[in-house]
Amino acid sequence: MAVTQIHAIQTTLVKAIDYISNPDKTDDTLLIYGYNCTPETAALEFEVTKKAADKQGGVLAHHLIQSFEPGEVDYTTAHEIGKQLADKHLKGEYEYIIATHIDLTKITFTKYDKHYVLLQ
Repeated sequence: MAVTQIHAIQTTLVKAIDYISNPDKTDDTLLIYGYNCTPETAALEFEVTKKAADKQGGVLAHHLIQSFEPGEVDYTTAHEIGKQLADKHLKGEYEYIIATHIDLTKITFTKYDKHYVLLQ
């Protein structure tokens, strides 16, 4: 069964996105997806969104981690589950980035989504 964690990001958005986008963890960046943003410039785009919504300080983004046990799903299925989860709950109102990490013991997709956008 998948395990999910959610953490607020308050100060290190660039570092967090750099971490989840690590080519060594994402099959050389093949397992990265951005909704309404480009993964390579997501941190900058998220900041532009925040300024346009006149939101200063507080939570910059949320980091959701969903981990699967070995053999539960393959990495392409984990990646698709991440997209479906984000689309279902965010309903196209927020930009986000998903990166599926592959390691020797589990498959993890990690996504960033913005909850401070004006439409909220």
